[in-house]
Amino acid sequence: MKNKGMHKTTIELTEEQYFFLKEKALSLQKQRKNYSIVSIIRDLVERDRKKWNEDK
Repeated sequence: MKNKGMHKTTIELTEEQYFFLKEKALSLQKQRKNYSIVSIIRDLVERDRKKWNEDK
């Protein structure tokens, strides 16, 4: 049974965007030692999605 609060997201990134996102996630991981890179990237994408929806 799927968790209703979860959804699968696929995004396309340029190499520059991927590099920026990866560097940002790595720097945040140093601050949050017990967080995985994937969870940090998910949080960054979700935060950006919310901001984008608010600005619409």
